[in-house]
Amino acid sequence: MSLKIADFLFYGPFQVATIKVRANQTPVIFAIVCRAGDPWNPTFRLIDIGASPAEGLVLAEQPQRTFWDQENDGELEAYLYDTPASAGFNAEKRTQIVDDIRAQIGPPRGTIPISGG
Repeated sequence: MSLKIADFLFYGPFQVATIKVRANQTPVIFAIVCRAGDPWNPTFRLIDIGASPAEGLVLAEQPQRTFWDQENDGELEAYLYDTPASAGFNAEKRTQIVDDIRAQIGPPRGTIPISGG
């Protein structure tokens, strides 16, 4: 499944405990999302968003993990957006995307709009 967050198509969902991005892997932007509601009519709320650093990332070990759990009132899920250097992404561009999404969606209470098609 995919989730479009502020014009970026993230893939997932994954359990937060399973996400490990190693230093030799493609860097990602990660979205921590609460999915609630009925399966046929879910709502998605952005709890947090960030980017993997050069040294890699283990989501379950992030200091914000307790906050994510406290803010969750449904299913806590992680979604990823790959940001390969070969496509022109660098740390600065990842940070800019994260900042833009924060401004548009407003975590931890920002609802991710879902448009029907």
